[in-house]
Amino acid sequence: MKKILILNGSLGGNSGNTEFLIEHLQKKISNSEVVHLKDLLEKKININDLKTKLETASGFVFTSGTYWDSWGSPMQYFLESATEFEASDIFMGKPAAVMITMHSVGGKSVLSRLQGVLNTLGMMIPPMTGIVYSLAGQLALETESTFAEDFWSLDDVDIIAHNLLTAINNESTYKPWPVDHKDPKRLWVKE
Repeated sequence: MKKILILNGSLGGNSGNTEFLIEHLQKKISNSEVVHLKDLLEKKININDLKTKLETASGFVFTSGTYWDSWGSPMQYFLESATEFEASDIFMGKPAAVMITMHSVGGKSVLSRLQGVLNTLGMMIPPMTGIVYSLAGQLALETESTFAEDFWSLDDVDIIAHNLLTAINNESTYKPWPVDHKDPKRLWVKE
């Protein structure tokens, strides 16, 4: 059984809109072992405690709301803490999906930037594994329109689940580029 690690980096935590998407996704990947980290908001991350969960994950789902054109501060703190694992076996070649929520604007750039960061850490971004679920889209889908298929909907979460599981179950060999693992906090700005 493959283990999928879901990280909720939204400010709404366990009771926000992003959590609703996570719960919908979990129903679609119920044949996999799912580790759902709901506590990114509630406490500071001890990266050593998290390292084992990251190491044993076969794939990841990163989630966040949209806050001033960026992901939530809990996700930012996670990314900063996990930098020391860039290009390591913890992330290298493992598939990652991204689900972003937003009210009206900004979410697509958050999705694209987060996918880029995850890829730079070493993760693989399978096709059609990113979504921005918005209040504006939800309201638009409540009306009859020939444009309905152009809005992301909850049905697209099913596709994300399928494509993520497809990627997890395929084996591929990847090579990382060289990364300085000695001291990622080393100062490099000089007067």
